[in-house]
Amino acid sequence: MSSKKIARTKFAVGHYLTEKPDDPASFAELAKRFAPRLREVYFPWPGLSNARAKVYDKPDDEERIVADLKYCREHGMKLDILANATCYAEKSFTEDQRLQIVGIIKHLDELGLYPEIVTTTSPYIAKVFKLNFPDIEVRASVNMRLRNTLALEYLAPLYDSYYICRDVQRDLPMFRKMAAWCRDHGKKLCMLANSGCVRNCPWQVFHETLLSHGFTFSFPEMEYQNIDLVCNKLFAQKKKLSDFLRCTWIRPEDIHVFEPELETIKLSTREAKFPMEIAEAYINASYDGNLLRLMDPYHGLGFRPNRVDNKSFPADWVTSGIAGKCADNCTHCGKCEQVLEQILKYDIKPGARLDGFSLVHSFDLLAPKKENNSELGVAGRKGTKS
Repeated sequence: MSSKKIARTKFAVGHYLTEKPDDPASFAELAKRFAPRLREVYFPWPGLSNARAKVYDKPDDEERIVADLKYCREHGMKLDILANATCYAEKSFTEDQRLQIVGIIKHLDELGLYPEIVTTTSPYIAKVFKLNFPDIEVRASVNMRLRNTLALEYLAPLYDSYYICRDVQRDLPMFRKMAAWCRDHGKKLCMLANSGCVRNCPWQVFHETLLSHGFTFSFPEMEYQNIDLVCNKLFAQKKKLSDFLRCTWIRPEDIHVFEPELETIKLSTREAKFPMEIAEAYINASYDGNLLRLMDPYHGLGFRPNRVDNKSFPADWVTSGIAGKCADNCTHCGKCEQVLEQILKYDIKPGARLDGFSLVHSFDLLAPKKENNSELGVAGRKGTKS
């Protein structure tokens, strides 16, 4: 047997529960395949609001979460508990919330799952951890949209590490400036690599608040695809597909440009449609396929019957500036459209199925709910339609 040590990456993956424990795409299977290569697992806990408000309400849900987390810990992964909801409503800044958090951490400790990290949007929750669990690293959520060093300075008394705002992470001079500030002040910088959200999205706070309260899961009549969000509207228009290139994602092949400055690189997998594919692509720093499949949220429906060929990107995609600051204040110069022409491939026959979805017209996403659109829900995840 080879004694060669497997190199651990800086990637963190999100815990999720599939409807069936033996699902080949379950988190347990993902952990078995990749745990020795991963740095962290971030996870929600039943009863504690988080950015996705996943519903873990079956009798064996906690048992499954505990088993998965114990496996991760046994294989060297750090545990990051999520308290990253945008809104905690009447619980915000209350003694009840403090007692709830203290109770959860003590319970996790009894289970042998005392977390190394908490990621939170709430300065109050950050203070609760600082006062009660000073050995746990407090990390600022990506939903705090920290886009300059002054924002980092304001949070420094309560936070040990920060997720850089997605909107500026492709701006290499700003990225390096924030990384240098963290080094100089004993802090750590982190990044979310595979977000499909549009840059500078004015809907983000509204959308994150919906998710925090679980509205998209609580009301059967509310179809996620019919919520009036900017990304749904953009990618239902073929002339707007180039906006995908102006988003915030970083390709697996380009992570090396950012990785030396980062403590952790988060992969969004909790509701992603292809979590196994995402983990494998980023761990291997290479992906020969449809880049849309690595994104969360997933925009494949709007692009059908086309795909974004990841291997067709120009070699200077990151360093040219097209993906960086120039897209932050877009003048619609046509450069993105030129790249889109190079990477957009048509390879689906009429009547075929794309990534598990029937090929209805993309504008149906904005139409009133119809019975024959019922399959458009993301299959397999708890709290979503299957």
